[in-house]
Amino acid sequence: MTTKPGVPDISLQGLELNSNILLLDNHNYWDLYPTEEPLALQKIERTSTGIGLVLTLATAFEFDHLEITGEGHAIVNTEGAIITVRFPNEQAMEPQLHNLTIIAVSNSGERTASYNLGLHFASKARDAANGRTMSDRVIIRDTDLKLIFSRVGDWIIEHPTVEDCTYAKNRWGSLTDNLAGAYAKARALTRSIIDDFEPRRGTPSDAMNRLHPFRQHERILTGIDRGWCANMAEVLCHGLNSLDIPARLVRMRNTYYNATSETPGENFEVLLAGGHTIVEIYDADLKQWIWIDPSQRQLGARDAGGHLLNLAEIQQRVNLPHQAADLRFEQYDPTTQTKTIYAFADSPIRPNLMNFAKREQRFYYFKRF
Repeated sequence: MTTKPGVPDISLQGLELNSNILLLDNHNYWDLYPTEEPLALQKIERTSTGIGLVLTLATAFEFDHLEITGEGHAIVNTEGAIITVRFPNEQAMEPQLHNLTIIAVSNSGERTASYNLGLHFASKARDAANGRTMSDRVIIRDTDLKLIFSRVGDWIIEHPTVEDCTYAKNRWGSLTDNLAGAYAKARALTRSIIDDFEPRRGTPSDAMNRLHPFRQHERILTGIDRGWCANMAEVLCHGLNSLDIPARLVRMRNTYYNATSETPGENFEVLLAGGHTIVEIYDADLKQWIWIDPSQRQLGARDAGGHLLNLAEIQQRVNLPHQAADLRFEQYDPTTQTKTIYAFADSPIRPNLMNFAKREQRFYYFKRF
């Protein structure tokens, strides 16, 4: 006789007898699209004995110490960025609450805003008195501390050298120095790179493969080679990072069958969606990732409310007709050096987006080890 694995939530018991239980895990989205929080929860562990939690916090700056105040039923200890909270009355017949106010302080004296953390301990003894079999539970509630699954810096896999920063400053600094905000600077740099590549668009030679982005750029500027989406995105991404603007590549392609041999029937690929490469930047002021597509001359996309979108948000809307109608794309014309806002239905890139952002597409994000 086989038994089904344990159900992770007691409220699901019984449902597993006649169905498969699937989970939509939104943690994956927040891993791929982290926001840079001044203070956040990095790890939550149970205490080795008794009822309690060990909370590890993370800051976006050089951490020095925590300032904590609180009240309630728990015993609280702090060591560095770690807070240990214990509920001593394990047989409590009433809810055990504890509220904390937390401020992190940097080495230079910089202070975060106050963050609240409310904890609720519900004992199994209280449930048993009411005729219900449950486990002891510590519930994290009423908190504005976010649990982080990754940091923005985890997605910057190629850190620029001093020489890279000098190159970028000399070439593009005059375009970006007087602009405020990461997105404004990224738009200016994107327009410049579109201008540089425009007369040399085409299939690159093998010499461009894995070549440093700025060396690719020089081959384009000197007319030695041609470039397509990946080359433009790599130059833009590395240029942005060299100007201290967080940026990453997202590649896409869905190869359903690989070419595995020269045997007829096995000597060609089958793609459900074509290959493409775009750039996403992180704007710390807006606290979001923003899609930019230099090879399609796109400076950004917005929803009906005028909010900038990332690639995942664009794909969702492209595949929902009533939401696709609200999309607006900003396209740069290097010939006239003007910008035009297009509705999705009227956008020159609509056919490409219907391919690159179709439901069957796969997006590849790259994270540092």
